[in-house]
Amino acid sequence: MRYDIARQPAALQMTDQAEVQPPFVDIPGLANFRDIGGWPIEGNNGRVIGRVRNGVFYRGPDTATITDEGMAKLRSLNITTDFDLRSKGQIEKAGGFTQLDGIERISCPAFPDGEYSPEKAAARYVQYASDGTAGIVQAFTDVLSHGAPACRTMLLHIASLSPTSPTACFIHCTTGNNRSGVFIGVILRLLGVSPENIAKEYALSDIGLRPTRDAVVTRLMKSPVFASAGGGGRARAERMVGARPESMLAMLEMVDRKWGGAEGYIKGVCGLTDEEIKKVKAVLTESEVSRRRSSSVWNVSKEYLTKLWESFG
Repeated sequence: MRYDIARQPAALQMTDQAEVQPPFVDIPGLANFRDIGGWPIEGNNGRVIGRVRNGVFYRGPDTATITDEGMAKLRSLNITTDFDLRSKGQIEKAGGFTQLDGIERISCPAFPDGEYSPEKAAARYVQYASDGTAGIVQAFTDVLSHGAPACRTMLLHIASLSPTSPTACFIHCTTGNNRSGVFIGVILRLLGVSPENIAKEYALSDIGLRPTRDAVVTRLMKSPVFASAGGGGRARAERMVGARPESMLAMLEMVDRKWGGAEGYIKGVCGLTDEEIKKVKAVLTESEVSRRRSSSVWNVSKEYLTKLWESFG
């Protein structure tokens, strides 16, 4: 299956935003923290039959810079679980992890320790920073292949939650962009979100990371690992930390070819049963009828996203 890249917005151009707007959540000390809820779920005929539930699953960056106010805000969102996708060596290199009061941290490395050596990290830098989509899709394939146990852990936790009153969780890597985006993309596709909307969700990281983008790019350009991967200056560094919608669309095409779609990956590689997948969907989705009876969060989010795509597209 080939998804329509032409329907996607052009590469996002950063502009100043006066305030944090949905689906982003203002967490002091963290950039690019957002709710993955609100996206429409389509049936086989293309009609919207539900939405991804708001307030249950969030994504964001490493929490090392979070403030006390930010921790309080996380708890106010009813977040009880933090899934950390970073490898042990990467966490140690970063100076350890921040323990969040009242929130359980679950280590879910996307790569085992041996797969995050300087040499292998340099090879992935080349893939992330390459032109086109072939390189980054190979990097994303590696994330899904090595990270299947992490995805299984997250989904089984979600399946164990109450479908009527679930607590919230969030997933993070370093910047909350690529590794987080890969798993979020597959999970949203499992729920029935269209590839085009998943690509839009992924591309929101270009907006969310705007406050820290220059610092991340500068740090990357000074990295010996990046230099050993061919360097290439600022343009390659910016591609590496960017979130191009065509990259996500190409990844979803790969998942279709390689595993027969998101459900094929979740069942065949992550090992979930049909019943467990049913429970995941019960927690993370709501029907159109239920949604109309509950909040209007998505309406606000949808209005804001429409303005974003008009501005950046």
